[in-house]
Amino acid sequence: MNLVIRIAAAILSVPPDVIAPIVPMMAPSPRNSLEVQLRNEVNTVLSGRCSAADAGAPLFAISSEEANFVDCNSGLPGVADVYKSDDNENLASTYGEITMLGARQLFYHMSLTTQKSESNNHQDFHFYDLGSGGGRLVIQSYLELPSVSTSVGIELSPSRHEIASQTYNYLQENGDIKRIRNLARRAWGKDKEDTDDSGIELYEGDLFKLDISKATHIYASSLCFSEQMLEMLVEKIELEATSLQVIASLRKLPLKESNNKALVKIGRNPWQEWIEMSWSKEGVSVYLYTVEKI
Repeated sequence: MNLVIRIAAAILSVPPDVIAPIVPMMAPSPRNSLEVQLRNEVNTVLSGRCSAADAGAPLFAISSEEANFVDCNSGLPGVADVYKSDDNENLASTYGEITMLGARQLFYHMSLTTQKSESNNHQDFHFYDLGSGGGRLVIQSYLELPSVSTSVGIELSPSRHEIASQTYNYLQENGDIKRIRNLARRAWGKDKEDTDDSGIELYEGDLFKLDISKATHIYASSLCFSEQMLEMLVEKIELEATSLQVIASLRKLPLKESNNKALVKIGRNPWQEWIEMSWSKEGVSVYLYTVEKI
């Protein structure tokens, strides 16, 4: 957690999570004036896109039929109960998203904003958003982070996936992706321009069928996941995510004592950070886990 929060909690003799919600949400400090410009550019091209259906409508409002599909009452035979949340008021189709400020907080806490050292310069980061909605987090990570060579999102809702695809295609056709990513490279002190603007991959479908073997960093917007979905996610990570370094989840992961078939080990001592979300400008607690290959 933020050092200020820890100090205040120690002085007042209260848990840090009591202090965290009353501390104003702030993005990590920009490293230079170019990064200030970069953030302004990203805010401009993504604001108003990947956000609301229309004035007064719920965020990314979808039809009741599509919500029913996403909640798996129909459309995915055999796994209906898996996708139902334990809380009937917070079904899988419920939508909220991390804000752009919150995304910068997340990137920082996942160590995606750290420049590669000479010792690990050969490694590229691959960021995966499981439940990517309108795609803003996926697109923002690729625009702002030269450390990320591929940003991947998967979304079950056809309408939300379509919004994400339209946004990406619009920015790509306008040349904004290449232009802003190269601005990010200059902000990070990289002189060589990146001529590739195809590092964003957006998929429509079931996250449990997505290949995550190349993922180095995963964000799971798991607030409305059922307990069974969380268990399935843990198993998928342990069996498939052989490149993973960090996973961030809105809910604590139900880790088992051991899994003899596991190829990676998820850390048993997650830490929490307060991240700004669309439904809470005071921040929401996010659990972060380190992951190591066995």
